Amino acid sequence: MPHYEPLDLILATKLFIYWSSWLAFPYLAWLSFRVFKNWSDWDGLSKATATIFLAGGLLFVDARFIEPQLLHTRTTVLDLGFKAKIALISDIHLGIYKSPSYLKKVVARLNELDVDAVLISGDLTYHPDRPIEELLEPLRQSRHVILAVLGNHDEERPGPPVQNATKSALAKHGVILLEGRSLDIKGYAVAGLGDMWAEKDDLSSLPKRNKARPLIALMHNPDTAMKFARGDVALAVAGHTHGGQIRLPYLYKKVIPTQNPFDSGLHGFAPVPVFVSSGLGEISLPMRFLNPPIIDVLHIR
Repeated sequence: MPHYEPLDLILATKLFIYWSSWLAFPYLAWLSFRVFKNWSDWDGLSKATATIFLAGGLLFVDARFIEPQLLHTRTTVLDLGFKAKIALISDIHLGIYKSPSYLKKVVARLNELDVDAVLISGDLTYHPDRPIEELLEPLRQSRHVILAVLGNHDEERPGPPVQNATKSALAKHGVILLEGRSLDIKGYAVAGLGDMWAEKDDLSSLPKRNKARPLIALMHNPDTAMKFARGDVALAVAGHTHGGQIRLPYLYKKVIPTQNPFDSGLHGFAPVPVFVSSGLGEISLPMRFLNPPIIDVLHIR
């Protein structure tokens, strides 16, 4: 049940879908039994129909129960003229769909990486089902410095009123909230911007250009990068898109909530290079398909 907001019809529907989806297992068991028992007696159409329903059920189980619990690590080499190695994660969406146990697994994987820092590009929460301090507690176990900004689900638009609780929890667990300021790291700097939908992505907080100290901009919505002038930053990193989350060919692009054609990975059409994470968590439907949760390691040289 939600911890920071009342239970309304939309949220109740999400919870119903989440919990009723477990019925897929007895359904598949029943269907498999029928197929095994009656296969030899069925005609071609009945066999084809049963096969389609069985395959559909298995794909549903993969998208609902298997793929969201996976964790992939992807390394991307970027030739930008300076040296850095960062881990980028985004859209963890801890709450009714993702628990602290999953974040614990993420932190354990991050601790295995040789990186300068971990960057979180927003949307840490999604209808929190317990105190946010408890949800984010595994971040305390990170051996790397963690820099974060908030996303639209943390900034009260359109998410629940959890902004202050999220900021407090991040500070308690040793995470540096970077919005509106920058931090020097090993010959380069990282600057954080607030969420675009919350109208907190004012570029005036960015430090002035300094060729001797390249700047990485950390944001949630990649559309913010379209506000930059060429050369303002060496790289912008973001999340928000989920890579479409349920990555059905062509159709997934229709649900990516950006004004510009951002997807996941590196984009070159903006004034500055933009790398977008497809994220770790889920919203709306508790499902991922052809798009497992990911930690991006950016090896900049």
